[in-house]
Amino acid sequence: MRKNILTALGFALVLLAGGPSQAANMGFMADQAMSRFTDQDAELFNQAAGKALMGKEGTEIKWSNPATGAFGTLTPYPDPEKNADCRVIHMVNIAENVKSADYYRFCKSADGNWPPVMPPRKSPAK
Repeated sequence: MRKNILTALGFALVLLAGGPSQAANMGFMADQAMSRFTDQDAELFNQAAGKALMGKEGTEIKWSNPATGAFGTLTPYPDPEKNADCRVIHMVNIAENVKSADYYRFCKSADGNWPPVMPPRKSPAK
């Protein structure tokens, strides 16, 4: 189970270049649908997360794994704090009959990575 949690948080470690301290910050996701992702679920989720971070604001990115039944959506929004280098992503994931949904804030660093900055202080304007 621990391996699945770390794999599911792979987007924080790989896409977002999270170091050990950032991985600890993502620990709150342990009781979420992500904690039930298989390696394949996490890979599909990571691909969708990359598209959402780089995609058009308000455009829903869907992912699914027919092999496990896990699926979800990621929708990017502008940063409510008006920082052009930040985005808020609304994530909805379902795996093993567990649904989780929330908003997560990410800010692009000088090296091009997207570390998480939690939580957004305000909800994004839709």
